[in-house]
Amino acid sequence: MYADLGTHIRMNNAACTQHEDLEEYMTVNLDQGERKSILRSRLRAARVAREVDASADIDAQISRHICDLLETIPVTVNSIVALYVAMPYEPSVNSARKNLRELGVTVLVPVTSGDDLLWAADGDEGCWKRNSFGTLEPNLDDAISSAQALPMCAAIIVPAHAINPFGFRLGQGKGFYDRALAELAGIEHPPLFIGVTFESEFLPDVPTQAHDIPVDASVTELSVRWFNTPV
Repeated sequence: MYADLGTHIRMNNAACTQHEDLEEYMTVNLDQGERKSILRSRLRAARVAREVDASADIDAQISRHICDLLETIPVTVNSIVALYVAMPYEPSVNSARKNLRELGVTVLVPVTSGDDLLWAADGDEGCWKRNSFGTLEPNLDDAISSAQALPMCAAIIVPAHAINPFGFRLGQGKGFYDRALAELAGIEHPPLFIGVTFESEFLPDVPTQAHDIPVDASVTELSVRWFNTPV
């Protein structure tokens, strides 16, 4: 599963240290927004410090879990799936994007436009450009709005800094996905909402606010967790 036993041990030790460090923020008398900011900063630092030797293996493991999970919906050649393109240090899902496209699934990836997310068909990254966050994205001219794209999706797969046992996720703090997902309010059969983190980022406590939307399931390199099983 890992490149070698030494890498596995170092990753486990780093995860234990990370959890010990993160416990400090939970005892501080701060509002939820401030707690989110503190936790987000510490998780970002931990990601930067991660060893990258096993990054390709982790991508493959996460992507396999995603594809196995999507088979339960099921996703078919007629399905549309929204799937993110990883920012630096985020869990990569490149193999999942590739596998879904090869199955004939229409994969949509996000395109930033001001404070909003638009969506365009996944494809050749060679002609894409990096946005202000360092993420590759398709041309804005080829994108459609969240209101148009997301209700058509069988699943929406998003990155997270952390997820708690109730499915609440900690995002980047810019609110892009919160605004996009608000377009799904009130629809009868919403897409399956999946969050992706590293295993060490599944935490017992994540600060939440009224606008936060829990994921239905989470995926890490080691596990799939269901919080809201589809009927």
